[in-house]
Amino acid sequence: MSNIRVTYSGLIAFVIGITTVITGLVFILIVTRSLTPDEFGTWSLIGTMIGYFLISERIISFWTTRQVARNEEVGKTSILSSTTFSAGAIPLYVAVVFLLTQQNNADFEIMVFGLILIPVFFVSETLHGINLGHKPQATSYGLLGFELLKIPTALAFVYFLDLGVIGAIIALTIAYLLRIVIQLYFARKKIGGKSSFQALRRWLKLGWIPSYSNIAKFLKSTDVVVYTVITGSVLGLAYYAVGSTLAKIIHHSDNISKALYPKLIATGDYNHIQETFSLQMYFAIPLLGITVIFAKPAMFALNPLYIDVYIIAIILSFRMFFAEWNGFFGKILQGIDTVDVEQNPNFRKLLKSKIFLVFTIKNVHSGLQLGIVIIVLLILTSYGFSELELVTWWTIVSLSLEIPFVIFLWFYVKKFTNFSFPYTNIGKYIGVTLAFIGVFVVMSDTLIEYNISIYDFLPGVILQLLICIGLYLLVTFLIDKKTRLLFKSIIAELASKK
Repeated sequence: MSNIRVTYSGLIAFVIGITTVITGLVFILIVTRSLTPDEFGTWSLIGTMIGYFLISERIISFWTTRQVARNEEVGKTSILSSTTFSAGAIPLYVAVVFLLTQQNNADFEIMVFGLILIPVFFVSETLHGINLGHKPQATSYGLLGFELLKIPTALAFVYFLDLGVIGAIIALTIAYLLRIVIQLYFARKKIGGKSSFQALRRWLKLGWIPSYSNIAKFLKSTDVVVYTVITGSVLGLAYYAVGSTLAKIIHHSDNISKALYPKLIATGDYNHIQETFSLQMYFAIPLLGITVIFAKPAMFALNPLYIDVYIIAIILSFRMFFAEWNGFFGKILQGIDTVDVEQNPNFRKLLKSKIFLVFTIKNVHSGLQLGIVIIVLLILTSYGFSELELVTWWTIVSLSLEIPFVIFLWFYVKKFTNFSFPYTNIGKYIGVTLAFIGVFVVMSDTLIEYNISIYDFLPGVILQLLICIGLYLLVTFLIDKKTRLLFKSIIAELASKK
């Protein structure tokens, strides 16, 4: 739909995303300080397992977003289909969990209790797909409500009632219910029509395309399961999950380009691509710098037991940074493709589409990563490497495979669009990021003291963080015209709302 405002929706999504970084870190702080490393590893494994079953939901939300962006009424069909699919996933989840817990030390009963997350995950993702197609900022409002409720529920069920992983599952379920309510409010006009079996039949007929895309997600998360099978332990998953917690902060920069995908579907207008990429990098580059220099303090804050995991957090941060590039370029190629405008596109056209190309690239990438990770883990395990060392090499393999695919997708985007890489702006953002890293190195020994008490430790970390953020915003405002225009547009938007 042509009334989607890419920069406006992106900035709302980013601001809310960064706000939820704080709430997300508080939630993880409560969980990591309350659970043992093995319990936290089990918590991570539950999330991975549920992610497997969300693959079937993708058949619905993938086509829903594209059709809603073209003003087609498929909302009610999406919700009803998603609910049905989630019911079918529950017995399969129990069966897989039974087989998996025979191979590792995860608690079977706790793993089974995690199935209550399946229906709320399914419905939430479907509503996300509906809102993304017509009002992208609504997905951010749902996320904000979810993140804000996670903290009191985690305090109640994990910290005060001391229910462990079960408490974390209950807390997350309640928060997801609020997210569903908020997203339902914004999607209400899109789900008020009639349900259409014809639409569902079309999705199932073309379901092989989003299913094909989910091969990459399946393979990427399979390394988590493979690790537990090879080592017989979930301790390494705790290391990986804690490191990922910090790295995921960079993922919030992706919110800047959230509205670009439906905008391209609706209009095919390339004009927003370069501007959106430059804006996304304005936030992604300093976020990478922050995660790198604050990796050790962050791991200590989450739990002193994880302080040595900071190297893993740094490696995963670089991997996430380049993964954001891959995601952006893939989003462009899928957005400009019009193969599904036809009601029944033939198989040959679908195979030649840019949508299929992006999914193929992702599948090859994930397949290579899984294969190499398995080989590396088997070799290193036979030599008696520690779990910390195993996870470190696992993340190094993941990072090394991300970069070649960034280059490949970049050239493909240039081939089909007028995208021009903003070297000057990127250079400025990197330069200023290096400057605040230098300031951190000089001041960190004075401001940050590694006391066991979290109350003594956090004030110095927060002050150092504010100094780095303030320096970046100030210097980029002074030296970069685009940044000044961005600030002025934000102020103008706030004034008009007022």
